[in-house]
Amino acid sequence: MKPQVKSSGNPSAGQMCCSAAVRRDLQAAYRRLDQDLGRQPWLLQGSLNRIAPKSAAGRVTYSWTRKVRAKTVTIALSREQATAVYQAIAANRRIKATLSRLYTVSQTALLVLLPGVTKRRFDEPNIHQPKSS
Repeated sequence: MKPQVKSSGNPSAGQMCCSAAVRRDLQAAYRRLDQDLGRQPWLLQGSLNRIAPKSAAGRVTYSWTRKVRAKTVTIALSREQATAVYQAIAANRRIKATLSRLYTVSQTALLVLLPGVTKRRFDEPNIHQPKSS
């Protein structure tokens, strides 16, 4: 979503403004994403591994692998645990994606909806450089 930014008419004011529709769209997007975060079940990080049996008489096993204090930890799981862990990992990934979109919407809203600073033109002298004698 790229908002349409309009000039305020006074270029030296350094303020950005946008239409009421853009403001409503950004606020609605933020509310939708914020509501998505509140409806999540259990959350886990890591990955679930399904290990095929080594022989015809063997059975499928499951393991959950994750990082804890910079070390890889692996735990064996039952089928029921594997199902629940799979759902929790998927929910965590959805949360991360939603947070990423929420950051983007927040950044866009804050930079577009609020007044900014006046940018210095290239032909203005730089007060931080020493004057040549």
